[in-house]
Amino acid sequence: MGRQPVCLRPNVVVEPLFNQWYAWTNLIAPAASAMYVANLHLKIMQSFIASPQIHVSALKNPAMLGGPFINYGLERVPDIKKLLEKTTSEQAHMLKFAEAVKTLDHTLLEESEGLSLERIYKKVPDVLKGFVELGYDLNHNPSARFIEGLLYRSPCYNTSSQSIGLSTVTRDDRSFVFSTPRLSREGYLNLQVPFSSGGIDTLFEMRHTPRAIEEVAEALQVGQNDYDLFSSFFTESPTRPAAREGSTYTGPDVRVRYYGHACLLIETEDTSILCDPVISYDTDFDIPHYALADLPEKIDYVVITHNHQDHCMFETLLQIRHKVNHVIVPKNNGGSLADPSMKLVLQSVGFKNVIEIDETESVEVPGGSITGLPFFGEHADLHIRTKLAYAINLKGNVAICAADSENLEPKLYERCTT
Repeated sequence: MGRQPVCLRPNVVVEPLFNQWYAWTNLIAPAASAMYVANLHLKIMQSFIASPQIHVSALKNPAMLGGPFINYGLERVPDIKKLLEKTTSEQAHMLKFAEAVKTLDHTLLEESEGLSLERIYKKVPDVLKGFVELGYDLNHNPSARFIEGLLYRSPCYNTSSQSIGLSTVTRDDRSFVFSTPRLSREGYLNLQVPFSSGGIDTLFEMRHTPRAIEEVAEALQVGQNDYDLFSSFFTESPTRPAAREGSTYTGPDVRVRYYGHACLLIETEDTSILCDPVISYDTDFDIPHYALADLPEKIDYVVITHNHQDHCMFETLLQIRHKVNHVIVPKNNGGSLADPSMKLVLQSVGFKNVIEIDETESVEVPGGSITGLPFFGEHADLHIRTKLAYAINLKGNVAICAADSENLEPKLYERCTT
């Protein structure tokens, strides 16, 4: 293709990867990611190596899809062995951290007696010292609070574990992604690049802005051996417009477009608000749908309701980051192992203007406001704070984006509206 300006093909898929596993929030947050490596990834790989036929047989049953089974045939056992050895070696510090968390939990349960926990600080494992505060809840249950901001400066946050996998898609379905690491295969390119890299923004700007391929290849550090495959993801003659007619709203009222799952785009001529971005690719699917090309040139606000993989989805977020001015997320500073800060996660992967709001707090926007509302349920009765519904008020019209919030207490909504 030479220096001829080219565009990224509309059906190029990006998979954000952590240690070759499909990445989501809890694989970015340092403490949580250590626990997943030790207690999920290693165990799934060990199980596949020991009994690969069980995994193959299990996935023939549709009821088992989404379970802890690797979706490869017996011929990939040697590759999984190599990945297991690589993970055990390169992530030794993560495994040590996870074991230290287990040790500290045991110490707290065995030695706390409702009296001062000061003496137990001396027994905190070395890798955790300075990263945790010990305390009780009001029922005398001891626990550790993680100082998350410091953990992002520790070896537990290592961007060399991050990469993106590029391939093309021709249909609107993929096998379950969270239980199967990505191995090399024909047509799949894994680029070792941190999620915060500006090269990722350059890549996805090329869906609508032609550039020389050499420019983005250099930004993403594409090796010579991968150059031909990388080049195949671009075209000099896009088969579809990069931005379809109607992608920018200029009408006098409020327009709402449903992109699927919990993803809504709410717009006036002055403001665009995108909730829980999960957006399909632009291919010849049987069902008409909105895709990335239907988004406006700029998205003023992205609002995210909670930390689950299908609501804070990096596959979409990384592709639209260059369009996004602000991201609004639920406020959280609890330091719970099960409840990492979404603000810290998003900042670490390159989002600049991340705003935390609490229940009943508002952000003023042109023509209205975005207000946080309580979000009940969805998290197996755990005390998760990183969840929020939103009342989006534009030109006097109010939309409630509550995603997976459950109507556990109807009185709540009466109180919110009085």
